[in-house]
Amino acid sequence: MKDDRVAPSEMTRLSQFMADCMSVGALRGFSHFAVHIRSREEIILRIRPPPPKTTDLLPISSLTIGEHVDKIQATEETRGLMSRMSAMEMPPDLSDYALERDSEGVNFLVAGYPRYKCPYVWLRTDHQRLIAVAEDQTVEKDVPLRLESIDCWRLYDIRPWDVMVEVICTAMAPPPENPFAVDYAYFDLITIEERVVVTGAVLEFLRRVYLRHYFFSDVVMSDIKKLQKLHFRDINTLREYQQSIVFREQTA
Repeated sequence: MKDDRVAPSEMTRLSQFMADCMSVGALRGFSHFAVHIRSREEIILRIRPPPPKTTDLLPISSLTIGEHVDKIQATEETRGLMSRMSAMEMPPDLSDYALERDSEGVNFLVAGYPRYKCPYVWLRTDHQRLIAVAEDQTVEKDVPLRLESIDCWRLYDIRPWDVMVEVICTAMAPPPENPFAVDYAYFDLITIEERVVVTGAVLEFLRRVYLRHYFFSDVVMSDIKKLQKLHFRDINTLREYQQSIVFREQTA
């Protein structure tokens, strides 16, 4: 009997892969990496050293509701200044020339060009440690890296986070306990409204990561629980703050 089920074409799978890359490229708040969208077919994965641990900051999750409301009011007073600063902030230079001369991180180009019908990863930082070559040879910058996740792409359901795990663990020595570790200090630098949106997006990403059953899934679940607590506390804080505004208007 003929099987009517049709496997997705390579182009369909590549389109989905790049769509997932675009969604990851919009995320912020990770300790070991940052992702920047360069085009519809390209993202830059920048591996960076973990931020220094600070002990003088009050963890967001320990704030009371009243302290949260005070922070909202303080944020409103400085929002105009922050908006002007954001408008002046220049986007990072994602050209190959700039990436090769980046001394603060290791940069990778993840691309899904239709002509290849498969995603590939290129090293865009002149980092000899990551590619073994003979002394009389140079690194071929236009040759994609040989990665197990890419080799398996045509055989298995490989997602961008599978590739990211391999790249991060290769670029960092020693490999991190959790390649997708959350940088909680980042969330204290943005407004509570932004934080609700960002934590919601990161939670959805971590859910997908957790369902891949990596060796570090238990640590990912720990971050999911912490972010959920922060996310819903911020939602409740915003709701309470909005209700207080309505009450003041009605009693004025």
